[in-house]
Amino acid sequence: MVERYVAAVCAEIEASKGSSSWGNLSPFDTVFFGGGTPSRLPPAAIARILETADRVFGLSAGAEITLEANPTTADAAHFSALRDVGVNRLSIGVQSLVDDTLRLLGRTHNAADAKRAYCLARETQFDSINTDLIFSVPAEPLAALTSTIEQMLALEPDHISAYSLTVEENTPFHRRRLLGDLPLVDEDDDAAMFLHVRQCLGNSDYEQYEISNFSRLGHRCQHNWDCWTGGEYLGVGLSAHSFAAGQRWWNVLDLDDYCEKIETGHSARAGCENIDMHRALEERIWLGLRTCEGVDLLASERQIVHYDRQCQQLRKTGRLVLEGHRLRLIGDGFAIADAVAASVIDALANPVMAAEHDMSTERESV
Repeated sequence: MVERYVAAVCAEIEASKGSSSWGNLSPFDTVFFGGGTPSRLPPAAIARILETADRVFGLSAGAEITLEANPTTADAAHFSALRDVGVNRLSIGVQSLVDDTLRLLGRTHNAADAKRAYCLARETQFDSINTDLIFSVPAEPLAALTSTIEQMLALEPDHISAYSLTVEENTPFHRRRLLGDLPLVDEDDDAAMFLHVRQCLGNSDYEQYEISNFSRLGHRCQHNWDCWTGGEYLGVGLSAHSFAAGQRWWNVLDLDDYCEKIETGHSARAGCENIDMHRALEERIWLGLRTCEGVDLLASERQIVHYDRQCQQLRKTGRLVLEGHRLRLIGDGFAIADAVAASVIDALANPVMAAEHDMSTERESV
């Protein structure tokens, strides 16, 4: 399937050039090979996709090109070949550096495999290396998480992505949870784990530039930063998502279906949605508040946030700050980011209520 799938991806890139949704935006500043285990592809296949993207759309000089890799696919010659074809940022799915936790997660690698993969990546001289970290693993003691953090910091990666474990339906974890064989991690414990990770990484000079992402100076993931700040992106391949010209669309989930559609000259789209004004507001606030820079508010929006009771309370408790025209999370506000964003969105989506509160406040002051 490798040859068939790569050919389909390249054909989709070709077809995207004339898409009315995508238009003729180019060149690309970033490329991200993610989802599944792209490091299992031969470097020649990665090169073919990059060459197609460069020929059809163009790649900017110095474009950030990221590839996700599992520790079990680490090989010196393979990594070197990936570097030679243009991959300059590697993201390694470490997850944990404690073997008991890796077994809990059902991973096929152990801590030694992960460290070996990282060292090989360093020897290959990728411009930037990310290591993934998973916390809030059911039954994992805090000492194990702390050990992983300490070992990971000793490796000195350029970037660390730290995610709370999400149990998806139709997975072994989900089935175990239904059987009562997997303890739940409640919201308070999850928040405590997150703040522990945040403190440890912050004390080691990693900038938390987005809720789940920490980097050393000059090593933010530019691809993801563009997505979080409202940039447009083209997704190609199985189940890939795209966003451009106020529209989001996504591809089919079945591999054979995807290849067959592309091979017969049809679109691989499974669905699309137009981003209306309300949805655009929701996404601007929700994504913006996830970042260290926060979200840029209009003058009318700043007034609403200033007088809204919930927003006032969040500011008084040190979770939200309005500085000039920017609204951003501070302190443990990052641990409840979704709830804070929901409060801000609710206030901005109901300006009449906020205006009435504004008038009431003025009457009381008089």
